[in-house]
Amino acid sequence: MKLNILTVIILVSLWAVSCTKVTDQVPDSQITPSNFYKTASDADNAINACYDVLQKLPTNFELWGDGRADILAATDRPLSADLQVVNGNVSASNSYVNGWNALYSGINRCNSVLTNVPNITDPSLAGRKDRIIGEAYFLRALFYFYLARTFENVPLIIKPYEDLSNDFFPKNNDRATIFAQIEKDLKAAEPLVPDLPFSTTIENKGKTTKAAVRTAMADLYLWNKKYQEAADAAALVISSPAGYSLVSGANFGNLFTLKNQSESILEIQYNNANQEGTPGTNDVNGLTEQFLPIGGTYIAGNWRYLPSNKLLTALTATDLRAAITYKNTGATPAPFRDANRIYIAKYPGTLVGSVLFQDSNFIIYRLAEVILFRAEALNELGQTTQAIALLNQIRTRAGLSATTATSQSDVRLAIENERFTELAFEGKRYYDLVRTGRYATVTGFTDANYLRWPIPATEIIRNRNLVQNPGY
Repeated sequence: MKLNILTVIILVSLWAVSCTKVTDQVPDSQITPSNFYKTASDADNAINACYDVLQKLPTNFELWGDGRADILAATDRPLSADLQVVNGNVSASNSYVNGWNALYSGINRCNSVLTNVPNITDPSLAGRKDRIIGEAYFLRALFYFYLARTFENVPLIIKPYEDLSNDFFPKNNDRATIFAQIEKDLKAAEPLVPDLPFSTTIENKGKTTKAAVRTAMADLYLWNKKYQEAADAAALVISSPAGYSLVSGANFGNLFTLKNQSESILEIQYNNANQEGTPGTNDVNGLTEQFLPIGGTYIAGNWRYLPSNKLLTALTATDLRAAITYKNTGATPAPFRDANRIYIAKYPGTLVGSVLFQDSNFIIYRLAEVILFRAEALNELGQTTQAIALLNQIRTRAGLSATTATSQSDVRLAIENERFTELAFEGKRYYDLVRTGRYATVTGFTDANYLRWPIPATEIIRNRNLVQNPGY
């Protein structure tokens, strides 16, 4: 969503420190937390600025979550950074590691909301103050969840940078510490955010809901092997009063072409009517450019990645998910330039006249994943029969026969494989394999350093206390 607020209003305001009263004064025109957070509108603008960060991150979320695994392959047009993502040997100067900056910007904005919104006394905020605070807790948890899963050992910062008293050279914290803070934030958010907080579908799919909080909880609990808690959190989403439901197999593609469908729980939103998705600007879903072939009748993509042979084999011809997961330009490639190019199709963008907007939404969570979360948790709890029933819901929707797996170990593998095909190119595979301890076995990448991405080299240079991950 395009935000009309200048994000500077909640960024750090630093001014020269002086011993004289004159130079200690802040100019009336200077926007600071103390003179900004006054009204309900200020609170609305501040939380919207937290969401604004998300529009810059789909490419990172996808390549962090599917790179260095077995789902992406290189085309004949990759840049060096793309080859590293496919081959696993990612350097600290790789351009795709730089989502770190955007996430910490989002965290600082959330910290500012959590510090200042509780002190706003505007009576018109009373009906939504708790919800806004809950949104900030959730978004901070989400931002840290991506950081901890990707980089493992990252600084934990829970106070906003609003003056010179902050630690500008924070040290790494281990993943367990970050996960503990994420769980704390999610538990704080859960009672504050309603099932359907907003009056429009785009807001209930694009902002924080109770189901989004609980889905993140289920995800986190699986990482921490708290299987009963994961199963319970997933069950609450499946039975949510918000009424989430799987789209039909025939309409599976609508999840990625029509946006905000009944199955969706949380999506990063783009609207080309607000000039979002305009090629060459910052607020785009860059996966359209990464995945689509080179255009013929209009400018399309750069075709940097394509599906791996393993995924093409796994998605059989009868699988209803195949048609939107990948396509082939065929013998007559128009509107693309080159014939017989296989390409990833989940982020097609929107053609308006002769301009292809890179405005496909990016789905962070949807109901199918929650069903598979619960299936995985129940199977680990020894409730394999119940897990099979949930797994078969997803297979049946895809037009496939019921699983033949019956033992706990076989069902565990069947769920892993179903997530591979169901959630392809939604940024899940690498995280799944790291979480379950099967990364080396499945990918063939035996270097233990591949279990975490390198911290950006620029951050190591800026922060003298930041320690680079091993092997980089």
